[in-house]
Amino acid sequence: MSEELKYIDYDEALKVYRKTVDASGGGLQGVKDEGGIRKVLDFVQNDLYYPTFVEKLTYLVFGLCTGHYFEDSNKRVALTIGVWFLVHNGHYWHAYNFLQCMEAVIYHVAAGRIGKDLLQRIIGCYMANEDYSESLKLEIIHAIENKQVGIDE
Repeated sequence: MSEELKYIDYDEALKVYRKTVDASGGGLQGVKDEGGIRKVLDFVQNDLYYPTFVEKLTYLVFGLCTGHYFEDSNKRVALTIGVWFLVHNGHYWHAYNFLQCMEAVIYHVAAGRIGKDLLQRIIGCYMANEDYSESLKLEIIHAIENKQVGIDE
């Protein structure tokens, strides 16, 4: 990447976690897997595996959501740390809307209906300010409904 990206470290991630839980109505606080959190925060910096900003944002959000590294609020924290990553790398408008646009999506990620590849396509459209293509819309519906679309069974 041409610009030096800013990454969140473990201590800052814990601050974001605590503030997120407090601001969103509370919940059980605590870390279940410190090593898992550190792994996600380290791996996202690997340009060989995640060469683009969209790939990094996707990995960060997906990894923190599906890893269940915190006692509670994994979905909220994944989104909030995604916002942190956007803000600290100059994507202010995207950060402003990210929580609202991705809230329903992250629910389906946590439920195992939307995988990392589909999430990356969704985030890619979001970051490019593009509408979803018809095929992507159908893929999202299929993932959420967990069945074939338009085919009677």
